[in-house]
Amino acid sequence: MKTQKILSVLILIGVMFISSCDDFLDVMPQEAMDADEALTTPQNVKATLIGAYLEIRSRWTFGSQFNEYAELLGTSGHLQHVGSHRQPQEMLEKDIAVNNSYVESSWIIAYSLINTLNNVLHAIDILDESDRDRVKGEALFLRGMVYFELTRLWGLPYVPGQTNDQPGVPLILTPTLGAPDAVPVARETVANCYQQVILDLNDAKNLLPPSNGVFANSNAASALLSRVYLQKGDFQLAAEEANHVIESGQFELNTSPFSAFNNPQPTSEDIFSLQNSLTSHTIWLPERYGSLNGLGRGNYQFSTDFMDLFDPLDLRGHLQEDTHPGYTLENINSMYYIGVGAIRNGGVNTTKWGNYYTAIPLIRLAEMYLTRAEANYELMETGMEQVGPAAPKDDINRVRSRASAPLFDAAPDREDIRLERYMELCWEGHRLHDLKRWQQDIGPFPYDAGNLILPIPVREIETNPLLEQNPYYL
Repeated sequence: MKTQKILSVLILIGVMFISSCDDFLDVMPQEAMDADEALTTPQNVKATLIGAYLEIRSRWTFGSQFNEYAELLGTSGHLQHVGSHRQPQEMLEKDIAVNNSYVESSWIIAYSLINTLNNVLHAIDILDESDRDRVKGEALFLRGMVYFELTRLWGLPYVPGQTNDQPGVPLILTPTLGAPDAVPVARETVANCYQQVILDLNDAKNLLPPSNGVFANSNAASALLSRVYLQKGDFQLAAEEANHVIESGQFELNTSPFSAFNNPQPTSEDIFSLQNSLTSHTIWLPERYGSLNGLGRGNYQFSTDFMDLFDPLDLRGHLQEDTHPGYTLENINSMYYIGVGAIRNGGVNTTKWGNYYTAIPLIRLAEMYLTRAEANYELMETGMEQVGPAAPKDDINRVRSRASAPLFDAAPDREDIRLERYMELCWEGHRLHDLKRWQQDIGPFPYDAGNLILPIPVREIETNPLLEQNPYYL
């Protein structure tokens, strides 16, 4: 097969290097092209990269499921699934079937996307020299982002100071151009997967400009590297990368927690976001989390004890109770509200995902403040110097001040910093991974339990004799 027609390559005829978000999203995909046609002109190589951005927004990857997996597997009661679909319920119960169709779709789409990116990288020399670094950097950034998420979801957690030779995921770094290239590949170790992710992201950081429209730039690569290093427990490098982004001066927090979401364009807080529009969008995060007039199933609702975590003054925990069946997002002025949708209503829903057509922020400046705070706290606990000009208290208070939450007078302790991260970043796909790197139990399960990672899909095991199933699922 010709690269599965380059992921059905969304070759957007007439799309060269698009700098306008609206133009980028409003073009209509043309018929798929075979690899030998798609990768023979600079125009089509760049259009293939645009197709990768559209595919990374798929519901099966960063458009919804990667978020859902981390929140469902990471909750021990704060998030409740009240929908009828069995697949997410299995994750909430930490009892996932090996033939779970969501898991299978995510694996297939992720590797198809990686293949598209590998094809772009393979064809770099076709581009004009002035475009090569940018296109290569974007492709490496996206590939690193996908492999990082695959490794965290399908591999047991990285543990600092250990060999981390537990199975991660297959690392495929060359394109599959036809049947002879489609050879079985075994799973690499988690350590090797992290090494490849860091290599891709460092290369991307060095190749990309600091500004690049709605596409990946060097600051996005630094921000994602800070996330990777934090997951590894490398606090020095996590703090350095987060500090680089904060001190770049290119970003600032939005005026309120509410205004950080549901924006038609990237805002000053967005370091990297996925773009939606009226004509090109992924609906699934609002569909799962929302419950408004004409929007959402209300499948994910939140418990009273979760809401009780917030100080009464903290805008991030405000609940709007006086809702009405006719309410849309324009009528909601709090981060949480009583759902009024036609399918499942009456529960507590979040406005973080309240519009089908707005940008999906994947990396926000608030995360960088929290990363720098946590990493610096851990560094200073071991007698090392802090990175950057702000103490952990200052970074935490910066985020709390935006939320009108009471500020810390004394230095926050480790639990304060971890709770702050949860309250700011909840329902954005962080919870499972944070609990694992903190080595905290999730309900009755230890952080490294086999049922807190996903099974390798059965069809992949059947077609690739080198793939090793995660032991819990044998």
